[in-house]
Amino acid sequence: MRKPFRYVLYMMVGFLIYQIIDSGETGFSHTEVKNTLIIVMVAVFVLLLIVRVIKQRYDDRDGDS
Repeated sequence: MRKPFRYVLYMMVGFLIYQIIDSGETGFSHTEVKNTLIIVMVAVFVLLLIVRVIKQRYDDRDGDS
């Protein structure tokens, strides 16, 4: 699996969880929980991008030596 596809997959899983909560079939249908889930999804996505950049810099530094 290519790396960019992995991030899309993570976002799709998060969106699926969001839709399940929004469906009203669970006890977690409160607005606060939905808003928190959106914030968590964005935070995880940003953290994954940061880790990716750090890893690329680390790999580039090792390649130059």
